[in-house]
Amino acid sequence: MKEEPAGITRQVDNHTFMQEIRRMFNQQNRKSVTFVIKGVSMNPFLESGRDKVVLAPPRKPQIGDVVLAEVMKERYALHRVIKIENGTYTMRGDGNPLWMKETFTEKDIVGIAEAFIRKGKTVPTDSRKWRCYSAFWKAMTPLRRILLAIYRRI
Repeated sequence: MKEEPAGITRQVDNHTFMQEIRRMFNQQNRKSVTFVIKGVSMNPFLESGRDKVVLAPPRKPQIGDVVLAEVMKERYALHRVIKIENGTYTMRGDGNPLWMKETFTEKDIVGIAEAFIRKGKTVPTDSRKWRCYSAFWKAMTPLRRILLAIYRRI
């Protein structure tokens, strides 16, 4: 796949796109890849079609990291790691119901989020703002569905 000039947009299927990201990290030794997110599983912080993720090359994730991984054959998710056990990672989107989880292994990782561009402003995942948001959202686990219902009505 040929890299497009700046400002040119081309749509490809998700699997092809993820393979291209892997290729860029492996063959081009890229430090990061930025793209617009698609989907509502990371609401309320990230909005589909508006916000972007800055993805760093794969590494061993920690609990709380937002990881892009292949969770089933040719199905990918950008979600937060909530559990690590015996080399298996469990992740869930911030906007997903508590029962909706995916698992993956280290070989399934496409990249790790190092920043998000929300409403045009960059929020690094190691920033105080992101850590506070993450801690707040984790503490609100029992109330998330109610908070998300309110958020979606606003």
